[in-house]
Amino acid sequence: MADLEDEIMKIRRDWKRSDDARDAGLPLEIPGVRRINDISYGPDPKWNLLDLYLPENVEGRIPVIINVHGGGYCYGTKETYQFYGLNLAAHGFAFVNPNYRLAPDVVFPGELDDVDRYVHWVSDHADEYGLDRNNVFITGDSAGGQMAEQYITILTNPAYRSLFPYRPVQLKFRACALNSGAFFLFDSGMIGGVLEAYFPKDVVEENRQLLSVENYITEDFLPCYLSTANEDFIHDQTIKLDGFLTARGVEHVCRSFGDRDNPQPHVFLMNQKDETARKCNDEEIEFFRRHMA
Repeated sequence: MADLEDEIMKIRRDWKRSDDARDAGLPLEIPGVRRINDISYGPDPKWNLLDLYLPENVEGRIPVIINVHGGGYCYGTKETYQFYGLNLAAHGFAFVNPNYRLAPDVVFPGELDDVDRYVHWVSDHADEYGLDRNNVFITGDSAGGQMAEQYITILTNPAYRSLFPYRPVQLKFRACALNSGAFFLFDSGMIGGVLEAYFPKDVVEENRQLLSVENYITEDFLPCYLSTANEDFIHDQTIKLDGFLTARGVEHVCRSFGDRDNPQPHVFLMNQKDETARKCNDEEIEFFRRHMA
């Protein structure tokens, strides 16, 4: 376990260095968006915190995007996702940008428990911040895409929901965007390496039913925008989910970005300096708008 923890610490340093270089020079404040930082949503004083970005040009209640960040279940913070969130808020959506506890400090389903905590925070505090309970959307990328898929399945399939201790929320979810998601966890190569810090073998065996998310997806799954890229190392998982949702009769679109002359990597859409990323972000926002009540 010590070697695994050392590898995770190295990943956190290396990935943060890369993310910081990508985002260098981007503004922490943008016109027309008010940000509220470090709101507590649970008992952990370090990790159960979220930022809320509120557009100032919206009449009436504000539609809401709740984010589930990626990072291989062992990396990622709301600070890494703030620029992505500020951009979506500038399009007229409140953006809920949370941290959650990371492996190896927690194993499955500890991170999903935190997702449920902050979704309940939105439900409990919507009126305080003028949020529209009737127009709520979920985004997730990479590991966050898998957790968003799983949470949506919990929301939309009562049989699957009965396997978890999560209480209902007073929110109407309209659509989701799943970007470079780590779907179909039992496919070869999906759970290995540092992911074993969150999915130890004994935990996986004990929870095979809970982790077989796609077995529980029904036609009631949310309308879904799927994105991947030509150099996304788990590109095929998105393409597989595309076919799976088609077979289940779920409304969705699937987009793969990049080509030989303009290659795009895993979770490329976080790069707010990139034209292709901005196009993907704009498409997701338009998808959400089409599904607003």
